[in-house]
Amino acid sequence: MRQRPHVRCEGCCSRGSVAPLTAISMVGLLGFSALTVDVGLLYNARTELQRAADAAALAGASQLLDQDRLAGSVEMSAEIAAARLAAARTAALNTVLGSGPLVDSNDQNLPDGDLVIGYLNNPDNLGEVPATVNLNQANSVQVLVRRDSVRNGPVALTFARVLGFTSSNVSATATATFKDGVFGYRVTGETGNAELLPLALHVDAWNALLAGTTTTGDQYSYDSGTGVSSGSDGILELNLYPGAGPTQLPPGNFGTVDIGPPNNSTADISRQIRYGVNEEDLAYFGGELTLGADGTLLLQGDTGLSAGIKDDLTAIIGKPRAIPLFSTVAGPGNNAVFTVVGFAGIRILNVKLTGAMNNKNVIIQPAFVIDDSVITGPGSGASYFVYEPPRLTR
Repeated sequence: MRQRPHVRCEGCCSRGSVAPLTAISMVGLLGFSALTVDVGLLYNARTELQRAADAAALAGASQLLDQDRLAGSVEMSAEIAAARLAAARTAALNTVLGSGPLVDSNDQNLPDGDLVIGYLNNPDNLGEVPATVNLNQANSVQVLVRRDSVRNGPVALTFARVLGFTSSNVSATATATFKDGVFGYRVTGETGNAELLPLALHVDAWNALLAGTTTTGDQYSYDSGTGVSSGSDGILELNLYPGAGPTQLPPGNFGTVDIGPPNNSTADISRQIRYGVNEEDLAYFGGELTLGADGTLLLQGDTGLSAGIKDDLTAIIGKPRAIPLFSTVAGPGNNAVFTVVGFAGIRILNVKLTGAMNNKNVIIQPAFVIDDSVITGPGSGASYFVYEPPRLTR
Protein backbone atom coordinates (compact mmCIF):
# COMPACT_ATOMS: atom_id res chain seq x y z
CA MET A 1 0.00 0.00 0.00
CA ARG A 2 1.38 3.37 -1.00
CA GLN A 3 1.76 5.79 1.92
CA ARG A 4 0.48 9.38 1.71
CA PRO A 5 3.39 11.84 2.13
CA HIS A 6 3.48 13.91 5.31
CA VAL A 7 3.07 17.69 4.80
CA ARG A 8 4.48 20.01 7.48
CA CYS A 9 3.29 23.60 7.94
CA GLU A 10 6.17 25.99 8.49
CA GLY A 11 6.27 29.74 9.07
CA CYS A 12 3.38 31.49 7.39
CA CYS A 13 2.03 28.33 5.85
CA SER A 14 3.19 28.68 2.28
CA ARG A 15 1.50 27.21 -0.78
CA GLY A 16 -1.97 28.16 0.46
CA SER A 17 -2.11 25.89 3.52
CA VAL A 18 -3.80 27.44 6.61
CA ALA A 19 -2.44 27.11 10.12
CA PRO A 20 -4.95 26.00 12.74
CA LEU A 21 -6.26 28.77 15.08
CA THR A 22 -5.03 28.50 18.61
CA ALA A 23 -7.22 29.36 21.57
CA ILE A 24 -5.32 32.63 22.09
CA SER A 25 -5.62 33.76 18.47
CA MET A 26 -9.32 32.91 18.48
CA VAL A 27 -9.87 35.11 21.54
CA GLY A 28 -7.93 37.92 19.88
CA LEU A 29 -10.03 37.69 16.72
CA LEU A 30 -13.24 37.69 18.69
CA GLY A 31 -12.00 40.64 20.75
CA PHE A 32 -11.18 42.63 17.62
CA SER A 33 -14.59 41.84 16.15
CA ALA A 34 -16.25 42.93 19.38
CA LEU A 35 -14.37 46.23 19.37
CA THR A 36 -15.71 47.01 15.91
CA VAL A 37 -19.17 47.10 17.48
CA ASP A 38 -18.09 49.98 19.75
CA VAL A 39 -16.34 51.71 16.85
CA GLY A 40 -19.56 51.50 14.85
CA LEU A 41 -21.50 52.89 17.77
CA LEU A 42 -19.18 55.90 18.01
CA TYR A 43 -19.37 56.43 14.26
CA ASN A 44 -23.17 56.48 14.39
CA ALA A 45 -23.11 58.87 17.35
CA ARG A 46 -20.76 61.22 15.50
CA THR A 47 -22.95 61.16 12.37
CA GLU A 48 -26.11 61.87 14.35
CA LEU A 49 -24.43 64.65 16.33
CA GLN A 50 -23.34 66.31 13.10
CA ARG A 51 -26.85 66.07 11.71
CA ALA A 52 -28.22 67.70 14.85
CA ALA A 53 -25.60 70.47 14.76
CA ASP A 54 -26.23 71.21 11.07
CA ALA A 55 -30.00 71.43 11.52
CA ALA A 56 -29.70 73.54 14.67
CA ALA A 57 -27.31 76.04 13.06
CA LEU A 58 -29.57 76.51 10.03
CA ALA A 59 -32.64 76.93 12.24
CA GLY A 60 -30.87 79.51 14.38
CA ALA A 61 -29.52 81.53 11.46
CA SER A 62 -32.97 81.76 9.88
CA GLN A 63 -34.23 83.63 12.96
CA LEU A 64 -31.74 86.47 12.57
CA LEU A 65 -33.83 88.00 9.77
CA ASP A 66 -36.80 89.51 11.57
CA GLN A 67 -39.45 92.12 10.85
CA ASP A 68 -37.99 94.51 13.44
CA ARG A 69 -34.96 95.07 11.23
CA LEU A 70 -37.28 96.16 8.42
CA ALA A 71 -38.89 98.70 10.74
CA GLY A 72 -35.52 100.35 11.27
CA SER A 73 -34.58 98.72 14.56
CA VAL A 74 -30.86 98.11 15.04
CA GLU A 75 -31.33 96.36 18.38
CA MET A 76 -31.43 92.62 17.80
CA SER A 77 -31.90 91.14 21.26
CA ALA A 78 -35.26 89.60 20.29
CA GLU A 79 -33.85 88.04 17.10
CA ILE A 80 -30.83 86.66 18.96
CA ALA A 81 -33.01 85.14 21.65
CA ALA A 82 -35.19 83.57 18.96
CA ALA A 83 -32.10 82.19 17.23
CA ARG A 84 -30.88 80.54 20.43
CA LEU A 85 -34.29 79.04 21.13
CA ALA A 86 -34.74 77.72 17.58
CA ALA A 87 -31.25 76.18 17.53
CA ALA A 88 -31.69 74.45 20.89
CA ARG A 89 -35.13 73.11 20.02
CA THR A 90 -34.01 71.83 16.64
CA ALA A 91 -31.00 70.07 18.11
CA ALA A 92 -33.25 68.27 20.61
CA LEU A 93 -35.51 67.06 17.78
CA ASN A 94 -32.59 65.29 16.10
CA THR A 95 -31.98 62.29 18.31
CA VAL A 96 -28.51 60.94 18.99
CA LEU A 97 -28.45 57.25 19.92
CA GLY A 98 -32.14 57.43 20.69
CA SER A 99 -32.36 60.62 22.75
CA GLY A 100 -32.57 64.32 21.91
CA PRO A 101 -29.36 66.15 22.88
CA LEU A 102 -29.51 69.21 25.11
CA VAL A 103 -27.72 72.36 23.94
CA ASP A 104 -26.95 75.18 26.35
CA SER A 105 -28.24 78.57 25.16
CA ASN A 106 -24.99 80.34 26.17
CA ASP A 107 -26.73 83.66 26.80
CA GLN A 108 -23.36 85.23 27.64
CA ASN A 109 -22.20 84.27 24.12
CA LEU A 110 -18.91 82.86 25.36
CA PRO A 111 -16.70 81.72 22.46
CA ASP A 112 -16.47 78.14 23.77
CA GLY A 113 -20.23 77.82 24.43
CA ASP A 114 -22.69 75.49 22.76
CA LEU A 115 -24.42 78.33 20.87
CA VAL A 116 -22.31 81.23 19.60
CA ILE A 117 -23.86 84.04 17.56
CA GLY A 118 -21.65 86.41 15.61
CA TYR A 119 -20.71 88.04 12.33
CA LEU A 120 -18.61 86.54 9.55
CA ASN A 121 -17.33 89.09 7.06
CA ASN A 122 -16.12 86.42 4.64
CA PRO A 123 -17.82 83.09 5.34
CA ASP A 124 -15.65 81.42 2.68
CA ASN A 125 -12.57 82.09 4.82
CA LEU A 126 -12.57 79.04 7.06
CA GLY A 127 -9.94 80.61 9.30
CA GLU A 128 -12.18 83.54 10.26
CA VAL A 129 -13.71 83.37 13.73
CA PRO A 130 -17.21 84.86 14.14
CA ALA A 131 -16.97 88.35 15.62
CA THR A 132 -19.13 88.71 18.73
CA VAL A 133 -18.51 92.37 19.61
CA ASN A 134 -21.54 93.86 17.85
CA LEU A 135 -24.34 91.31 17.74
CA ASN A 136 -26.64 93.79 16.00
CA GLN A 137 -24.74 92.83 12.83
CA ALA A 138 -24.92 89.09 13.49
CA ASN A 139 -25.30 86.85 10.44
CA SER A 140 -24.05 83.49 11.77
CA VAL A 141 -24.98 80.86 14.34
CA GLN A 142 -22.39 78.33 15.52
CA VAL A 143 -23.64 75.20 17.30
CA LEU A 144 -21.74 72.60 19.31
CA VAL A 145 -23.65 69.38 20.08
CA ARG A 146 -21.85 66.93 22.34
CA ARG A 147 -21.98 63.76 24.34
CA ASP A 148 -19.49 64.23 27.16
CA SER A 149 -19.34 64.81 30.90
CA VAL A 150 -20.40 68.44 30.44
CA ARG A 151 -23.51 67.83 28.33
CA ASN A 152 -25.63 64.73 27.62
CA GLY A 153 -23.09 62.27 29.05
CA PRO A 154 -20.36 60.38 27.19
CA VAL A 155 -21.22 57.43 24.97
CA ALA A 156 -21.07 54.19 27.00
CA LEU A 157 -18.94 51.43 25.51
CA THR A 158 -19.45 47.69 25.90
CA PHE A 159 -16.66 45.53 24.54
CA ALA A 160 -13.88 48.12 24.93
CA ARG A 161 -14.20 47.71 28.68
CA VAL A 162 -11.81 44.74 28.49
CA LEU A 163 -9.18 47.27 27.44
CA GLY A 164 -10.10 49.71 30.19
CA PHE A 165 -12.33 52.07 28.16
CA THR A 166 -15.82 52.46 29.59
CA SER A 167 -17.01 55.50 27.61
CA SER A 168 -15.99 58.02 24.98
CA ASN A 169 -16.64 61.75 24.37
CA VAL A 170 -18.07 62.62 20.96
CA SER A 171 -19.02 66.04 19.55
CA ALA A 172 -19.83 67.89 16.34
CA THR A 173 -19.96 71.57 15.38
CA ALA A 174 -21.63 73.49 12.56
CA THR A 175 -21.97 77.14 11.57
CA ALA A 176 -24.73 78.53 9.36
CA THR A 177 -24.57 81.99 7.77
CA PHE A 178 -26.89 84.08 5.67
CA LYS A 179 -24.71 85.97 3.21
CA ASP A 180 -25.38 89.59 2.40
CA GLY A 181 -23.08 91.79 0.32
CA VAL A 182 -25.14 91.16 -2.83
CA PHE A 183 -23.62 92.73 -5.93
CA GLY A 184 -25.31 90.78 -8.71
CA TYR A 185 -27.26 87.80 -10.03
CA ARG A 186 -26.50 84.53 -11.79
CA VAL A 187 -29.33 82.21 -12.88
CA THR A 188 -28.79 78.47 -13.35
CA GLY A 189 -30.96 75.40 -13.37
CA GLU A 190 -30.22 74.95 -9.68
CA THR A 191 -30.95 78.52 -8.53
CA GLY A 192 -34.19 79.11 -10.37
CA ASN A 193 -35.11 82.54 -11.73
CA ALA A 194 -33.85 85.69 -10.02
CA GLU A 195 -36.50 87.44 -7.94
CA LEU A 196 -35.55 90.78 -9.47
CA LEU A 197 -38.06 93.28 -10.87
CA PRO A 198 -37.28 95.46 -13.93
CA LEU A 199 -38.34 98.53 -11.93
CA ALA A 200 -35.65 100.94 -10.77
CA LEU A 201 -35.80 103.31 -7.79
CA HIS A 202 -33.61 106.32 -7.10
CA VAL A 203 -31.19 105.58 -4.28
CA ASP A 204 -31.99 108.93 -2.65
CA ALA A 205 -35.66 107.96 -2.39
CA TRP A 206 -34.67 104.61 -0.85
CA ASN A 207 -32.40 106.28 1.70
CA ALA A 208 -35.20 108.69 2.59
CA LEU A 209 -37.49 105.73 3.18
CA LEU A 210 -34.96 104.10 5.52
CA ALA A 211 -34.45 107.41 7.30
CA GLY A 212 -38.21 107.80 7.85
CA THR A 213 -38.51 111.05 5.90
CA THR A 214 -40.94 109.91 3.19
CA THR A 215 -44.45 111.35 3.00
CA THR A 216 -46.25 108.10 2.10
CA GLY A 217 -46.42 107.01 5.73
CA ASP A 218 -47.56 103.58 6.92
CA GLN A 219 -50.99 102.87 5.47
CA TYR A 220 -50.69 99.13 4.88
CA SER A 221 -49.88 96.11 6.98
CA TYR A 222 -48.33 92.83 5.88
CA ASP A 223 -48.68 89.53 7.71
CA SER A 224 -47.25 86.25 6.42
CA GLY A 225 -50.45 84.47 7.32
CA THR A 226 -53.10 86.92 6.17
CA GLY A 227 -51.25 88.95 3.52
CA VAL A 228 -51.73 92.69 2.91
CA SER A 229 -54.42 94.73 4.63
CA SER A 230 -55.11 98.34 5.56
CA GLY A 231 -53.45 99.60 8.72
CA SER A 232 -50.01 100.06 10.19
CA ASP A 233 -47.32 97.42 10.70
CA GLY A 234 -44.52 99.75 11.75
CA ILE A 235 -42.73 99.58 8.38
CA LEU A 236 -42.80 102.78 6.32
CA GLU A 237 -43.88 102.78 2.69
CA LEU A 238 -43.02 104.55 -0.53
CA ASN A 239 -44.76 105.14 -3.86
CA LEU A 240 -42.55 103.61 -6.53
CA TYR A 241 -44.52 105.39 -9.27
CA PRO A 242 -42.94 107.22 -10.92
CA GLY A 243 -39.43 106.63 -9.54
CA ALA A 244 -40.48 107.95 -6.12
CA GLY A 245 -40.31 111.53 -7.34
CA PRO A 246 -41.17 113.45 -10.53
CA THR A 247 -37.75 115.15 -10.66
CA GLN A 248 -35.78 111.91 -10.50
CA LEU A 249 -36.71 110.52 -13.92
CA PRO A 250 -36.45 111.93 -17.44
CA PRO A 251 -39.50 112.59 -19.67
CA GLY A 252 -41.20 109.48 -21.01
CA ASN A 253 -39.68 107.10 -18.50
CA PHE A 254 -41.12 105.83 -15.23
CA GLY A 255 -38.29 103.67 -13.98
CA THR A 256 -38.63 100.49 -16.03
CA VAL A 257 -35.33 99.00 -17.20
CA ASP A 258 -34.30 96.34 -19.67
CA ILE A 259 -32.85 93.34 -17.87
CA GLY A 260 -31.87 91.66 -21.09
CA PRO A 261 -31.60 92.98 -24.66
CA PRO A 262 -32.52 96.64 -25.26
CA ASN A 263 -36.13 97.43 -26.12
CA ASN A 264 -37.64 94.58 -24.15
CA SER A 265 -41.33 94.34 -24.97
CA THR A 266 -44.14 94.73 -22.46
CA ALA A 267 -44.50 90.94 -22.63
CA ASP A 268 -40.90 90.56 -21.42
CA ILE A 269 -41.47 92.96 -18.54
CA SER A 270 -44.71 91.18 -17.60
CA ARG A 271 -42.95 87.82 -17.59
CA GLN A 272 -40.10 89.09 -15.43
CA ILE A 273 -42.52 90.64 -12.95
CA ARG A 274 -44.53 87.43 -12.56
CA TYR A 275 -41.85 84.77 -12.89
CA GLY A 276 -38.51 86.50 -12.37
CA VAL A 277 -35.46 87.10 -14.52
CA ASN A 278 -34.34 83.95 -16.31
CA GLU A 279 -31.07 82.55 -17.62
CA GLU A 280 -31.77 83.75 -21.15
CA ASP A 281 -32.30 87.32 -19.91
CA LEU A 282 -28.90 87.33 -18.24
CA ALA A 283 -27.17 85.78 -21.27
CA TYR A 284 -27.23 89.29 -22.76
CA PHE A 285 -24.86 90.35 -19.95
CA GLY A 286 -22.60 87.33 -20.37
CA GLY A 287 -24.53 85.19 -17.90
CA GLU A 288 -24.23 87.51 -14.89
CA LEU A 289 -25.79 90.83 -14.00
CA THR A 290 -23.26 92.43 -11.64
CA LEU A 291 -22.00 95.75 -10.39
CA GLY A 292 -18.61 96.53 -11.89
CA ALA A 293 -15.32 97.25 -10.13
CA ASP A 294 -16.49 100.86 -9.66
CA GLY A 295 -19.70 99.66 -8.00
CA THR A 296 -22.01 100.58 -10.88
CA LEU A 297 -23.98 98.89 -13.64
CA LEU A 298 -25.58 100.54 -16.68
CA LEU A 299 -29.10 99.45 -17.66
CA GLN A 300 -31.09 100.66 -20.62
CA GLY A 301 -34.44 102.28 -19.83
CA ASP A 302 -37.78 101.09 -21.16
CA THR A 303 -40.85 103.02 -22.23
CA GLY A 304 -42.67 103.22 -18.95
CA LEU A 305 -44.71 101.79 -16.14
CA SER A 306 -47.97 101.34 -18.02
CA ALA A 307 -51.43 100.05 -17.20
CA GLY A 308 -50.51 97.04 -19.33
CA ILE A 309 -48.53 95.53 -16.46
CA LYS A 310 -51.02 96.41 -13.70
CA ASP A 311 -52.29 92.84 -13.48
CA ASP A 312 -48.73 91.50 -13.30
CA LEU A 313 -47.83 93.80 -10.42
CA THR A 314 -51.11 92.99 -8.66
CA ALA A 315 -50.34 89.26 -8.98
CA ILE A 316 -47.20 89.59 -6.83
CA ILE A 317 -48.63 91.80 -4.08
CA GLY A 318 -47.14 90.71 -0.76
CA LYS A 319 -44.34 88.65 -2.34
CA PRO A 320 -40.73 89.66 -1.67
CA ARG A 321 -38.81 90.94 -4.69
CA ALA A 322 -35.65 92.96 -5.31
CA ILE A 323 -35.36 96.16 -7.35
CA PRO A 324 -32.31 97.96 -8.77
CA LEU A 325 -31.30 101.24 -7.12
CA PHE A 326 -29.92 103.94 -9.42
CA SER A 327 -27.97 107.12 -8.74
CA THR A 328 -28.30 108.91 -12.09
CA VAL A 329 -30.21 108.54 -15.34
CA ALA A 330 -29.56 110.20 -18.69
CA GLY A 331 -31.73 110.36 -21.81
CA PRO A 332 -35.51 110.26 -22.36
CA GLY A 333 -37.90 107.33 -22.75
CA ASN A 334 -36.35 104.04 -23.79
CA ASN A 335 -33.13 105.88 -24.63
CA ALA A 336 -32.57 106.48 -20.92
CA VAL A 337 -29.52 104.89 -19.32
CA PHE A 338 -29.68 104.15 -15.58
CA THR A 339 -26.57 103.97 -13.43
CA VAL A 340 -27.43 101.17 -10.99
CA VAL A 341 -25.53 101.21 -7.68
CA GLY A 342 -27.21 98.42 -5.71
CA PHE A 343 -30.32 96.35 -5.06
CA ALA A 344 -33.06 96.54 -2.43
CA GLY A 345 -35.55 94.03 -1.07
CA ILE A 346 -39.18 95.18 -1.23
CA ARG A 347 -42.75 93.92 -1.40
CA ILE A 348 -45.60 95.55 -3.30
CA LEU A 349 -48.60 96.46 -1.15
CA ASN A 350 -50.96 98.25 -3.53
CA VAL A 351 -51.17 98.96 -7.27
CA LYS A 352 -53.19 101.59 -9.12
CA LEU A 353 -52.11 102.50 -12.66
CA THR A 354 -55.35 103.91 -14.05
CA GLY A 355 -57.00 107.29 -13.63
CA ALA A 356 -55.38 110.66 -13.02
CA MET A 357 -51.60 110.85 -12.81
CA ASN A 358 -51.60 112.05 -9.21
CA ASN A 359 -53.73 109.05 -8.16
CA LYS A 360 -51.50 106.37 -9.68
CA ASN A 361 -49.32 104.39 -7.32
CA VAL A 362 -47.24 101.32 -6.75
CA ILE A 363 -46.86 101.27 -2.97
CA ILE A 364 -43.88 99.31 -1.63
CA GLN A 365 -42.18 98.67 1.70
CA PRO A 366 -38.82 97.09 2.60
CA ALA A 367 -38.83 93.27 2.75
CA PHE A 368 -36.33 90.46 3.15
CA VAL A 369 -35.57 88.70 -0.13
CA ILE A 370 -33.88 85.30 0.13
CA ASP A 371 -32.67 84.38 -3.34
CA ASP A 372 -30.48 81.45 -4.49
CA SER A 373 -29.43 83.36 -7.60
CA VAL A 374 -27.68 86.27 -5.88
CA ILE A 375 -23.92 86.76 -6.06
CA THR A 376 -22.34 87.89 -2.81
CA GLY A 377 -18.90 89.05 -1.77
CA PRO A 378 -17.20 90.35 1.38
CA GLY A 379 -17.23 94.12 1.70
CA SER A 380 -20.08 94.58 -0.80
CA GLY A 381 -22.39 96.93 1.08
CA ALA A 382 -24.48 98.51 -1.68
CA SER A 383 -27.57 96.32 -1.31
CA TYR A 384 -30.29 96.19 1.34
CA PHE A 385 -32.37 93.28 2.71
CA VAL A 386 -31.31 90.92 -0.11
CA TYR A 387 -29.57 87.71 1.01
CA GLU A 388 -28.38 84.33 -0.06
CA PRO A 389 -30.27 81.61 1.84
CA PRO A 390 -28.67 80.52 5.14
CA ARG A 391 -26.03 77.90 4.35
CA LEU A 392 -23.62 75.78 6.33
CA THR A 393 -20.28 77.57 6.17
CA ARG A 394 -18.36 75.63 8.83
